[in-house]
Amino acid sequence: MKIDVHTHFLSEHIARTLEKRSDFPYTRLVDGTYHFHCCQGLTIPMMPPLYDMPTKLAHMDEAGLDISILSLAVPGPDRVGGAQADELARIANDLLAELIAAHPDRFWGYATLGFGDPEATLRELDRCLSELNFRGLQLYSNINDKPLDSPEFRPVFARMAELGRPIFIHPTVPLNQRYLMDLVPVPVLAFMVDNTLAAMRLALSGVLSDYAQAPIIIPHVGATVPYLMGRLDGMLGAFGGEDVVKEPSRFLKKLYMDTVAYEPEPLEWCLSMMGAQQLVLGTDHPYGSWQRPIELVEKLACSDTEREQILHGNVERLFAV
Repeated sequence: MKIDVHTHFLSEHIARTLEKRSDFPYTRLVDGTYHFHCCQGLTIPMMPPLYDMPTKLAHMDEAGLDISILSLAVPGPDRVGGAQADELARIANDLLAELIAAHPDRFWGYATLGFGDPEATLRELDRCLSELNFRGLQLYSNINDKPLDSPEFRPVFARMAELGRPIFIHPTVPLNQRYLMDLVPVPVLAFMVDNTLAAMRLALSGVLSDYAQAPIIIPHVGATVPYLMGRLDGMLGAFGGEDVVKEPSRFLKKLYMDTVAYEPEPLEWCLSMMGAQQLVLGTDHPYGSWQRPIELVEKLACSDTEREQILHGNVERLFAV
């Protein structure tokens, strides 16, 4: 069995809603295809596998994927701000629920939140997990330019910890944009920087320790977290503030990381640092060479038991409801 924790959807309904906007994020219809303008330097076309589920299912069958956990692609509704962000999140969650209801044996879902109003955000989270039966929550690596460790977001982490449900943290428009948005493609570098920053801030601020009952998944083989954990520990004595969590690698090593990589070495390094019990299969479908991560896991130098953990066992444990 193979369960993909990292695969995306979008919809024409969301595209038409954002088409009315002039500020980021907005959409424009070009030659019959909606393009999502997330920020200066990041525009994402709405490819058919994002909204046409027969196409996505055909791709899943070709790749031998039994289940895909769908998450809303960037830009997240939080980028809109205010009450409209909460409404857009509700629309996205309802659309996702319809997709799952049509194929309940093939699709699971992550809730998406708008963060316009704190009480509305928690109500929507509860609705998604109890009424819509989503398996977990997708958070973006920052919430409309605020880091995830900001105090106003702690109630969400607390609720997920109370329920023991997983959180998938996907990169978005990065907090730091200078020279990250103009030359190197944003998903190549800026996404990795923002996810690394988010994970390290969650560890150093105490969020990971305070809400340890909520498993957290960092995609793209953990961005650069596995590579930098030792350096972070080693430098805190000389450069860390008084209030930061000491030896943050204790908590970073409890993160889960998906297998989205395109060469074997990053995946092998992630396995060596984290262990098979912390890895979960991801493809990032339909972006990039999404078939490649599956091939790499199938060829990974590990035991058959470890491979089964990565392909489905860890996910079945984390997302059990």
